[in-house]
Amino acid sequence: MALIELRNVGKQYENDGVVTPALSGVTLNINEGEFVSLMGPSGSGKSTLMHVLGFLDHLTEGEYFFKGEDVSRLEKDALAMHRRKDVGFVFQFFNLLAKSSVLENVMLPLVYSGIPKKERIKLATKALESVGLGHRLEHLSNQLSGGERQRVAIARAIVHDPAVIFADEPTGNLDTKSGEAVLKIFHDLHKEGHTIIMVTHELEAAENAERIIKIRDGKVVSDSKDHTRRFGEYNK
Repeated sequence: MALIELRNVGKQYENDGVVTPALSGVTLNINEGEFVSLMGPSGSGKSTLMHVLGFLDHLTEGEYFFKGEDVSRLEKDALAMHRRKDVGFVFQFFNLLAKSSVLENVMLPLVYSGIPKKERIKLATKALESVGLGHRLEHLSNQLSGGERQRVAIARAIVHDPAVIFADEPTGNLDTKSGEAVLKIFHDLHKEGHTIIMVTHELEAAENAERIIKIRDGKVVSDSKDHTRRFGEYNK
């Protein structure tokens, strides 16, 4: 059984009576443990697809099954529950609380889950150690470099052990060296069995995944594992 299954999914936005299609006829499966890139130019629909998959937005038509459950028509509260429990997000611009410590930023998802503070500290510390920031726990996030802030964001995304990690242009705001370090972390997480879905418009970044799904004009135009240049570098 696929972790994620989309059947003929469409998404439309309406503004002042004008309907704009963002996704059309998207059908795909993503299995547990896969590292997938969603690739396409700006306006292709790749970010909209991530929002649907990550329970940030409703689909307009079609069916979405997550862990075998039909989640196509869930109400807002049910979507929020899945976001809190099942997914972790890493964004291009980090989305950290500037005046909170690194540890506090990573603990934040656990606060909403009702986990006791002592356990929150333990889990957040472990997540930060896994991305090489165990020595930065008490620093404020705005005292870190861009690469370090993105590693904090990754720790925050994995602290509650989600079923899927979504990364939206995770290297788009980083220099080459920092970007490579972040991609290496994703590879390590993939090797540990995490499911990762990365949105990017850059081929070099997309090739770090084992599977590339290309989106254009809201439709899947290719779905391939026929690449090895970047992904193979980490899996020799």
